[in-house]
Amino acid sequence: MAIAKKGLRKIIVIDEVFYWKIRKKISHNERHDVEYEIPVQHESEGQILLINVGFCRSEPYGRESMEITPSLIESNITEAIELGWEYNKQGKAITLMDGKLFFW
Repeated sequence: MAIAKKGLRKIIVIDEVFYWKIRKKISHNERHDVEYEIPVQHESEGQILLINVGFCRSEPYGRESMEITPSLIESNITEAIELGWEYNKQGKAITLMDGKLFFW
């Protein structure tokens, strides 16, 4: 499975091309204090990495806004690779949260 192409952002990490995405519209879940997971995928359309950095845009719940930058995405991709993410192989999506990989 691949990330929808519309709105993808390109980033190069360790000489490999990855694409990531942040929704412009706030989702129903985010409005109700569910953290958004940022999808990342290698250009070969291998396994999707979902990065959970505690990002949520639900201000009514007292959340402070968080800036999602390319450097934040790059550091999380590097960490996931070091933890064993096989980005160029097919497989179910995995989540990076609190320095650990979760396979669902």
